[in-house]
Amino acid sequence: MMNVILQGIAAYIITVTAAILVEAPKSLIFKTGFCGAFGYIVYYLILPYLNMISATLLACIVISMTGQIFARLFKAPVTIFYIPSFFTLVPGAAIYRTAFYLIQGDSEKMSYHFIQTLLIAGAIALSVFIVDSFLEIYHHLKR
Repeated sequence: MMNVILQGIAAYIITVTAAILVEAPKSLIFKTGFCGAFGYIVYYLILPYLNMISATLLACIVISMTGQIFARLFKAPVTIFYIPSFFTLVPGAAIYRTAFYLIQGDSEKMSYHFIQTLLIAGAIALSVFIVDSFLEIYHHLKR
């Protein structure tokens, strides 16, 4: 349990730092941290039960939903919450390993990490599409 709390705090700090780097409005910087931390905690808790791509997809769906709620609640563009919150789930290590094994000439490992990178990035994009499409359908039916 303590590890989950530490992971959540670290994700909060990373998300807030990313919000500062992308120059989010000062009034929203610390609010973005909750969106990112919540999504990463979901990722961390379900990762032992699912593969990395599925865990990323579900965590990013949570981030997308939370970002949409925060955007409406704080009357701000949703990208202010999306971009910093996804930083914790971006496949940076897989990208690094892809380049490393490419330079080393190990095409088998390079291909594996390249596919992992593409699948994780696709899961992030798919989560935004799913949530945005769901909300669009919901608002259309509501009218």
